[in-house]
Amino acid sequence: MKLSDLIIDYRKRMNISQREFSRQCDISNTYISFIEKGKNPRTGKPMVPTLEQYKKIATGMGISVQRLFELLDKDAPVNMGSSSDGFFSGSYFSDGVPQTEEARILAKGIDQLPKEQREQALSVVRAMFLKYADYFEKENADDT
Repeated sequence: MKLSDLIIDYRKRMNISQREFSRQCDISNTYISFIEKGKNPRTGKPMVPTLEQYKKIATGMGISVQRLFELLDKDAPVNMGSSSDGFFSGSYFSDGVPQTEEARILAKGIDQLPKEQREQALSVVRAMFLKYADYFEKENADDT
């Protein structure tokens, strides 16, 4: 299922407006509208949310990011960003999670790939995150 369809379906089932959904997600109403339309009407380019935006959408729907990606088409695009567009900042991801040297190398390498190969690489990374998310969540819970 496409993200646009998933959000529209969710809003209909919950009987909420775009504006209410955007508040639940802490994302602008305009951005939610663009996602539902599938593209930015100003540029005509497809909407490609960042991992942080997917996380906010999942939170707004009351589900995990892992569950969100399970519901989406396997080729759902993710904007991994680059240091120039704000997804990575210094040694931290934009959501404040420390970035390892390995993550920086991986992100830089993915950013330099041609678009089609970048999407393929991101699909592999996404699948790895989904497969091992439970393991890492348990490991982090044990640390607290």
